[in-house]
Amino acid sequence: KQWYQRRVAITAGEDPQYNALKLVEVIIVNHRGKIDHMLHMFMSLALDKLAQSVQTQELRAMALLVVVAAIWYNPVLAMHLLDKYKLPNSSESVVEQFFNQLFSDAEVFIGIHDKKVAVLGLCELIMHPSAPKPFEHIADKLIPYFITLLKNLRVAYQLRREEENEESEDEEGEEGGEEDEELESEDDEWDDEGTEYLTKLEEFVPGDMSGLFDLEHLECFDTVLDDEETAPCEFTTFKRLLEFLMKNEGSHEVLMKCVDDDLKKDMESIIQYADRETDRKRS
Repeated sequence: KQWYQRRVAITAGEDPQYNALKLVEVIIVNHRGKIDHMLHMFMSLALDKLAQSVQTQELRAMALLVVVAAIWYNPVLAMHLLDKYKLPNSSESVVEQFFNQLFSDAEVFIGIHDKKVAVLGLCELIMHPSAPKPFEHIADKLIPYFITLLKNLRVAYQLRREEENEESEDEEGEEGGEEDEELESEDDEWDDEGTEYLTKLEEFVPGDMSGLFDLEHLECFDTVLDDEETAPCEFTTFKRLLEFLMKNEGSHEVLMKCVDDDLKKDMESIIQYADRETDRKRS
């Protein structure tokens, strides 16, 4: 905690606590399997912030992300520490409170990195053979939460590609036109979701939206999960999760009972996108 307090003291920005928690999240993600002895301290810092009644939306989102990153880091250890954490003046399960807060705040994860960590962390929790499954707290909300994050990610990636293509065209002329047309055709089905996503983003990030998907704007620290060449793809990971659930009938029945026809269509679109991403990387 002394380290954290020093980071708060020296980190510049509108919210030094946010920046310090971001550094904690980066350390967790970039040192998977190497800092088990520090995970309790890092999670406690984040959970302490979540327990405070006065907090900004951005700080709450960052604190949630630290815990999700810890779940991705080691779901068994993280869930054990989460279960042991005691809320002040409350006998309510912190596990239940955490997941309720996480699922109700699906839209506060603005950056691509944040949404990706959330998807990968929860997939890791469900697929890990030894991790406790808090189905009583997440059963009816998990799949809709995944769908929300992945649809928003789909749009965010497309917007970032368009921004990168515009910058490339400024530098290199009209090269890459055919690729742009292919991407536009590929994403026609997501137009409505894209408009809805941008509308929600404007609620959280008022003003000029240009440059919003630049990593320097939202995510100034790269992690191993941001390397497009080596990092796991959240869409293919979600597809693997669905395949895993199909082989585990009990879990499949619990998590899929709330999935209606609209969500099934969304899942099919995400699977198709995952397949296209796999083909794209192979080529």
